[in-house]
Amino acid sequence: MRHRVVSRSIMLLAVCMALAACGKPPELPLRVGLNPWLGYDPLVLARERGLIDPANLRVVELESSSESARQLRNGLLEAAGLTLAEAIELASSGVDIKVVAILSLSKGADAVVAQPGFADAAALKGARIGMENSALADVMLQRLLEAGALQRDALSLLRLPVVEHEAALMRGRVDAVITFEPVLSSLVSAGYRVLLDSASTPGEVVDVLVVRSESLSARPAQVRALLRAFEDGRLALLAQPDEAARTLAAGTDLDTVSYLQALENVRLLTLEDSTVLLHAVPDANMLALGQLVSDLKASQRIMAEPDWARLFDGSVAADVLAAERIP
Repeated sequence: MRHRVVSRSIMLLAVCMALAACGKPPELPLRVGLNPWLGYDPLVLARERGLIDPANLRVVELESSSESARQLRNGLLEAAGLTLAEAIELASSGVDIKVVAILSLSKGADAVVAQPGFADAAALKGARIGMENSALADVMLQRLLEAGALQRDALSLLRLPVVEHEAALMRGRVDAVITFEPVLSSLVSAGYRVLLDSASTPGEVVDVLVVRSESLSARPAQVRALLRAFEDGRLALLAQPDEAARTLAAGTDLDTVSYLQALENVRLLTLEDSTVLLHAVPDANMLALGQLVSDLKASQRIMAEPDWARLFDGSVAADVLAAERIP
């Protein structure tokens, strides 16, 4: 009996040594969730142009940023494009994430759009408002309430994903929507009225790249590749805007010209700009962190300000930039 036990032990040891010699199994692609938004399109373009290694990175296109946040929370994604407001909400709820890049600033690409009969924000008293169930939508709602001197209970709020905004407004299901590009341009071209947009709220409508902290620790090379891919896509978009727009507009209801016009309302940040902002937190003037926290508290989406030093991490972007400078 003892000889059989020893023999089994030797065989088990041999198997373990053989497996160890084969090395670790290959890493799965880093999954990054994106909802339909022009500010994330450089990453989509990078994928379409073959600038992303599919064995390294996988772009997962989702219906809404709320779905991106949900999947990130549940570990179904390692990274996601989110608004800064959504990242703050997620971190405040206890999800351990890092903001590793500031991707874009909205300069009018997010708006409150109403039926033609509504002249201004105050006229929406008693109206039906369609909006996503997201932190950013509630931030825009706060701006609407202030602009119209309205109380929250003066409006009837209907939570709708952005893909339903256009149909809801056109069919008279709602009187106005809190929406964003590319739906915004479609509605404006159809004759609907912009009552308020993000051009009047600088630093509040900001898009960021968020990574689960455990994924950043375990897979830093893939996170660096993700930042590099976004920057490569941004540069490709700037180098050949018409050709890029033909590729990207195919996923929207916009033609190439309308797509490029809509894109003018989004400032795509360079990787260097992003790094500077990340290292300036919480004192970065371009990020209205104090106002966002105030709005999110007012809408009861968060209870307290997050730990900014824990939430923002500029080290990955700095590493990517440093690698570029090596001769």
